[in-house]
Amino acid sequence: MTDSTEADATDSGSRAPGAVTETDDMSDGDGVPLRDRDVWDTVLPARSSVVPTDRRATRTAGMPLEVDDLPYELEGRGEPPPVPNGWYALAASSDLAAGDVLSTIAASRELVVFRGGDGELGVVDAYCPHLGGHLGGGAVEGSTLACPYHGWEFDSSGACVEIPYSTGRIPSRACVRSYPVREVNGMVLFWYHVAGEDPTYEVPEITEPADADFADGIEWRGAFTAALQDMAENNVDYTHFHFVHRREALDASTSRFSTDGPFSTVVETFSEENLTFTRWTYGPGVALLRVPGLMSVLSATTPVDRRHVRLLWYFYLPHAMAELADEIIDGVVGPFGLGADQPIWRDKVFRDRPLLVKGDGPVMEFRRWYEQFYEGNPGRPAP
Repeated sequence: MTDSTEADATDSGSRAPGAVTETDDMSDGDGVPLRDRDVWDTVLPARSSVVPTDRRATRTAGMPLEVDDLPYELEGRGEPPPVPNGWYALAASSDLAAGDVLSTIAASRELVVFRGGDGELGVVDAYCPHLGGHLGGGAVEGSTLACPYHGWEFDSSGACVEIPYSTGRIPSRACVRSYPVREVNGMVLFWYHVAGEDPTYEVPEITEPADADFADGIEWRGAFTAALQDMAENNVDYTHFHFVHRREALDASTSRFSTDGPFSTVVETFSEENLTFTRWTYGPGVALLRVPGLMSVLSATTPVDRRHVRLLWYFYLPHAMAELADEIIDGVVGPFGLGADQPIWRDKVFRDRPLLVKGDGPVMEFRRWYEQFYEGNPGRPAP
């Protein structure tokens, strides 16, 4: 990671949400194609939001996405699991005002998100079926997205509804793949399924963080080299807290893992600190962590591809704890939190059949639950 990369990450975290700088120009005037930029830097300035922007100050991770481009294959490393089926966040609602267009990458796909003048959202594949223009450079015309190359217009279903220079019939194949999209909890979610099947569950509206007892939410964004399942599995790997996070009193905690279809619950009680962590997971991409009296964290973790993830998290703290926000958030995402996990995730391999011993926690129980999200995927991990 170069010094310039670190500087970029620092700069992006120091400005207020929606602040415009010279680097916000979405054209290729700086010589960097949209699809080659950092996935969070392709967001247009925010002008409106389902959740008022003054409730969510923005912070970014100090560890930008690291890409390992090995020129060779190493025996024994294998491949991490494929991208699971599920709902994933592409942006915050505040990133997309009416008429805005956003280019991003998720589930190894180049995607374009746009909001029509009527407020309706669309998520489509990035390339025009005509001559391959990148739709991320296009503009919203009413409720449609116009390709910057020849002006073909596509609606939120991906269908071409206008070819401005042609008087002939629009070909039936004039369409781009579209994806189900939801706007919930102040986030824009899209549905990914390896076989293109319809959503099998919905992410609920989570109202608890908006409770009057909580201060304004603080938005945090980051990116890591990690397989999505490794990150999720971390929550039931209780033993790692002692060795990775240096948590003492390993035997002083109790835990419970339960499931309900695509949803799961993890409860961890640390008697010495008198703390209980409850984490509700809604599919592989969205979760809510609650620590009574301390914080609630609404988290969205999106696979960029098999090896990289992007994070959009919201921290909600009781009013009495607001002055300790920096310290609390750093405890979660800093060197003793996610910062300690990141090099482990980056360097580890995925074991289809791990050698487990007593005390490892419900890892296999978790995997049996998680397997449902690989339905229809020939590259799924071995059961």
